[in-house]
Amino acid sequence: MPAKVRSAVERLTWYYEHPFEQAIENSAAGIPVAGLTSNTVPWELLRAAGYFPLILNPGFGPAPFADRLMEDGVFSARIRGIFDAIASGAWPFLKLVVIPRTSEQEHKLFLYLREVARQSLSTGMPKVYLYNLLHTRSAEAEQYGLERAEDLRNYLRADDLTCAVEESNQARRAMHALLDLRQERPPRLSGTVALSLLGAMYFMDRAEYAGLALEAADELSRGEPSHGPRILIKGSPLHHTNLHRAIESHGAVVVAEDDWWGSRTITEEIPEAGNLVQAIFQTYYRQAPSPRDPSDAWFLSAAATVDAVVFYLPPEDDVLGWDYPRLGQTLEQRGRPHFLVREDASRKLSPGCHQRIQDFVRKLDT
Repeated sequence: MPAKVRSAVERLTWYYEHPFEQAIENSAAGIPVAGLTSNTVPWELLRAAGYFPLILNPGFGPAPFADRLMEDGVFSARIRGIFDAIASGAWPFLKLVVIPRTSEQEHKLFLYLREVARQSLSTGMPKVYLYNLLHTRSAEAEQYGLERAEDLRNYLRADDLTCAVEESNQARRAMHALLDLRQERPPRLSGTVALSLLGAMYFMDRAEYAGLALEAADELSRGEPSHGPRILIKGSPLHHTNLHRAIESHGAVVVAEDDWWGSRTITEEIPEAGNLVQAIFQTYYRQAPSPRDPSDAWFLSAAATVDAVVFYLPPEDDVLGWDYPRLGQTLEQRGRPHFLVREDASRKLSPGCHQRIQDFVRKLDT
């Protein structure tokens, strides 16, 4: 980390912008690194097994392996980037990749990586493990998921989970200090900054993150608030700040996101007594957002506290688009304005999209 990066806010932002820095350091120190493709994999099981777990977040550069072996228009840019980096050996620090069957894209990613290994199209690939979650909410699905969590624990040989749960809960408590600042009126930090500070947890040692997050919350509590119409973003997970920057450049402030990279990055604390595998699994299963979560409760509750909702449905979206007409109609019935972005925000939004966002925000101000 550069010496000029001194404040807690700057340090967390730096780790968000350099997501593999601590992973590479841990690998060099002999600590095995495990990559996770999304938030439904229990971090605590991997940590208890001695791994440094991190969410895989590729950049936006060329992906020649993916271009050669994956169909166009099927996978998001992020999933293509993950495939490309694993298959090409660009992430040699990875010893294990755990892919949950949380979305169809992740399941297909697992199958594609298996096929690459079967055909010996790559050398130096890490082990790949499928965490086989079901896509339904039922007693049977929950029991099946708990059994898969036990299987993962046995595969990892994760024995004592106590320290990992305590460490994770420290980070969860610290994150709530940041989330509280977003709910102030006016909020004490912009959505662009908030996404970086919350997302940094996915790439860091959680004990270190907890201390920095509390420091950052203290720093921000003494700063100037962000003014403008309060916006909630609902849509495909935003693993970058581009859409937030675009919206806030036109005078609004993003105060919440209904996806696992923003306001819902973290669940409530995990109970630290009793059967810890069960407690860990149930916390993730019942609270962690995913493309297969059928409940609108969190979204509708959050939408009632903001001035407007921005739906984000990039071209590759194949899940939320089915729900958008129903959710939009519900918001209209409740008198809540909403706006739809159909472009890929990981790339530069078009001038026309910027103009429409600007017009929308101006109407909210009148």
